Amino acid sequence: MKRSDANSAQVLRPAEEVVQLYRKLAKQKNPRDEDVDRLRRLVVSTPTAWPLATYTLSAIRQAIVEKMSHGPTRACLLAEMDIWEKQLGDDGASPLERLLIEHILTVRLRVINAEHKYNNCVMNQSITLQQGRYWDDLLSSTQARFLRAIETLARVRRLARNTPALQINIAREGGQQVNVQGEVNGQKDASPATGAIQPAPSLQD
Repeated sequence: MKRSDANSAQVLRPAEEVVQLYRKLAKQKNPRDEDVDRLRRLVVSTPTAWPLATYTLSAIRQAIVEKMSHGPTRACLLAEMDIWEKQLGDDGASPLERLLIEHILTVRLRVINAEHKYNNCVMNQSITLQQGRYWDDLLSSTQARFLRAIETLARVRRLARNTPALQINIAREGGQQVNVQGEVNGQKDASPATGAIQPAPSLQD
């Protein structure tokens, strides 16, 4: 084999370099900034490596499950997360929808955890009025966040379905507003931007 052929054979594909560099940095206590930046750019430019970017949320969910359950209960909780992920349509979802789905799954676990703690502390023993209010407020806040996350995903999907081109008003110098049309789910409006003042669609519509 020629020298040039040997050198080219040692060049890693981006996906392979991502895996190799990720494992290298994971073993180091203080990785070099250059390596961190290199991994960052590799992940961004390599679509097959994008799941690494959402690994943090998955790790958070895993930690919540491990803290609040064990054995068959843990298996069922993890299975519930997998089922919800499929039912919410994560595979065919847009990037924005995937972010919201990840958030819904995480908050769902926090609701279950809050319900578990509430039952243990409020239902099974005598507590003070202040303690009761604390646990009730904790449960109410997690439930509210869960409902808001669901409502946000529903609004985004309704907006994407009913509005092929998002209209965003951008103020120019002098106060004049220009309507700029973007795209949703790969659909683009062919009409040019105009100087007419047009209200942007509301998420509440």
